[in-house]
Amino acid sequence: MKRTAAVLAALAVFTGCEEPAQAEARKKVQSTIDYAAHGRAELSAGRPEQAVIEFKKAINVTPEDVSLYLMLADAYRLSGNEAAAALTLKQAESVSGTQDPSIRRQRAELLRKMHQTKAAIVELIALRDEDLLTDPEILDLAKLLAHRQRIDEAFKTLERIQLRSPDDPEAKVCEAEILFVKGDEVVAAKIIDRLLTENPGLTSARLVRARYFFNARELAQAEQDLAMIDAKDAKREDVLALRALVLNELGRSEEAAALLEELVNENPKDAEVLALLAETRLEQGKAGEAQMLVDKVLAMEPRWARALYVRGRAVEMQDRLEDALNDYQSALLTDSTFAPALKRIWRVQMRLNNKPESIAALEQLFLQNEIDSEEKVQLAKYYAETWANVDRGEKLINEALKKDPTNKEYLAIKAKLTKGAVGLGKKKPNTGGIQIIKGGRR
Repeated sequence: MKRTAAVLAALAVFTGCEEPAQAEARKKVQSTIDYAAHGRAELSAGRPEQAVIEFKKAINVTPEDVSLYLMLADAYRLSGNEAAAALTLKQAESVSGTQDPSIRRQRAELLRKMHQTKAAIVELIALRDEDLLTDPEILDLAKLLAHRQRIDEAFKTLERIQLRSPDDPEAKVCEAEILFVKGDEVVAAKIIDRLLTENPGLTSARLVRARYFFNARELAQAEQDLAMIDAKDAKREDVLALRALVLNELGRSEEAAALLEELVNENPKDAEVLALLAETRLEQGKAGEAQMLVDKVLAMEPRWARALYVRGRAVEMQDRLEDALNDYQSALLTDSTFAPALKRIWRVQMRLNNKPESIAALEQLFLQNEIDSEEKVQLAKYYAETWANVDRGEKLINEALKKDPTNKEYLAIKAKLTKGAVGLGKKKPNTGGIQIIKGGRR
């Protein structure tokens, strides 16, 4: 009987004589596949609003498929409707019922794309504590925590790899990156130098050191490290993007543009690369092209930090300082650690004679260890003028004096800071002459 039933079922398939329930189920599956495919195609074409319609159709057919909600949330995000995206994520969570790790990973990644980094970190920490993260995901989480000044938690996360594999090269690179953020630059540099001595082709180590040199304004050393990256990784987007930033700072924007144009040709929808190209067009004096690229990015990603920053730079060049500030602050609302925006904010606030706001931006750069030598001197100068944070000011100006011990401006700042320390009772004035030390040996 079983064999007969199987034969009859097979015949039904081959002859197209399906049972009504089977035909309906097949139609449902095919409709879901078609609507989802149409939605993905609309996203690829840069039409997220149309993608929303297609994904909704798919959900209407198969409301139990959690992956469809995640695609719909992404489409909402790209259309600029983050409230709907967040609501859709909650729906996905409700539909899933079970705590599927793969869905939770997708949710964390989507939260990061939506610039909800705090929420993404919460999700990733929960996965970490359940031992559900891969090693690359552990490293990503450690870096996210470090760049948000959660240094202890970053090291705690990294321990999950280092306790079982103390010499893991990628974990050591991550350790060095955390130390750089913390401000322990000497220790971090020693780790990176040792890693590159043992393995000159370790791309992650080269990138970390190149970024450090770039932030320290040691541009020639940054370019040298990037030039030594292994050929197999030389065309990677993160490598080429950093090279473009270095070349722009070196005044070689034509070379930077050539690199970025190559990346855009390979991926014309990459928001960060398009924003970098827009920044480069500004460096080339092509403000119109820069604006077109910024508009394109913001049409795809309404809250993309670098695009908002580039738009701010363009209006700052027109001396529209308040408008520029709005764009820089919007970039920080998206990414509170976005250093390029902070680096423009303190300068604009200084031009507007808003000293407290300028100091606040510089202090944020200091805490993120993204502050360069010029900014350290300016912060020390502010501290000398206000007698606030005198100890930090002295450390900053002493660092500058080590490189240029006869610089008259630095010496004047040092003198003001010393006077401030005495005035605040942190130092005793040196009155000269013979000093009598009470309670000394008789």
